Amino acid sequence: MDIQQLRYFVAVAEELHFGRAAERLHVTSSPLSRRIRELEKELGGDLFDRRYHEVGLTAFGLAFLEPARDVLTRFDALADVAAGPASAPTSVRVGATPLAPTQVLDEVLDTFAQVSPGIELPLTLEPSAGLLALLGARKLDLAVVHLPVDDPDLRSLALAEYRFAVVMRADDPLAGRPRLTLPEIADRQMLLTSPKVHPLVMKGLREHLRAGGVTRIRELPHNDVVQIAAHITHSRALSLFTPSTFAGRILGEIGLVLVPLDDPDLHFRLGVVWPASARGGPIAKVVAALRERRGDALTLL
Repeated sequence: MDIQQLRYFVAVAEELHFGRAAERLHVTSSPLSRRIRELEKELGGDLFDRRYHEVGLTAFGLAFLEPARDVLTRFDALADVAAGPASAPTSVRVGATPLAPTQVLDEVLDTFAQVSPGIELPLTLEPSAGLLALLGARKLDLAVVHLPVDDPDLRSLALAEYRFAVVMRADDPLAGRPRLTLPEIADRQMLLTSPKVHPLVMKGLREHLRAGGVTRIRELPHNDVVQIAAHITHSRALSLFTPSTFAGRILGEIGLVLVPLDDPDLHFRLGVVWPASARGGPIAKVVAALRERRGDALTLL
């Protein structure tokens, strides 16, 4: 048994998906699966119940999870010991995307207040792509962004996911529907915000829409909610937002209608991201507390 096997096991246990765990760890699925099989053989029992397109923890895996997390936390803390004594930071630079529901940022800030009371939390609001660049340049310490990320120097923890609603004029023929599916809007023009807000996530969204038959996609050069509302009003196009986001609430307040999109495979994940080099200190404390509070379930927004 080695520390890499434990790290792989914990990632799969938290994601309950080998592919997402591999993305999070920046490895391919094959070596990830192989190392976990080796760990199970050494331990003498299955950690996961593997079914078609579904992964669950066995009773043995569930019992093994918390001790494994504890070992990882202690191991990562060794870096602080090796670095020698240092003065505790008085502030942590936090970033957040204003395009996501505010509940996740509130949870992160509240958790900081609990585990590191008195620490200052200067806040930067930027789209996810800008926040990831600031993290890479070490100008931020932690950020709430859309996931996944593909930077091997960053670590992430998913906290929540939210689904979409189709935005339209109040007099649109679809406005009275209780819900919609992609085939029902396949012939309509779909407005999307600029892919620059998070190229990786927006690429996945475009591909999913096209696979579902929505091919008349227009990408706007911005994410200005007022301009998007104007486009919907004047062109009768559709767009996708979430009612729980700040932008979604604005669209509803100015008279546009948001009809839930019935597509269980289309959702956005939101979580915290931090530099891999940030071991120990307030960042490690808040991540551990968020992980413990979340358990194995994501908050649905």
